[in-house]
Amino acid sequence: METLDLTVTGMSCGNCENAVKKTLMKIPGVETVSASHIENRVVASYDPGRVAPEAMKRAIESLGYTVPARP
Repeated sequence: METLDLTVTGMSCGNCENAVKKTLMKIPGVETVSASHIENRVVASYDPGRVAPEAMKRAIESLGYTVPARP
């Protein structure tokens, strides 16, 4: 398992957090997800042999949230 720690902007409440969690948990290979709108953060543990970090980023962005590129 590996851990993906993302900054995610646009989440404003617990419902936003739940939407991100539910969406990511539907992706095969994602094991756990935590999301915080207060910290603008999503942390997921995943199997890199089954899912790529880019797929998780795209899934979050498909909900209307932003995953800023890291410098």
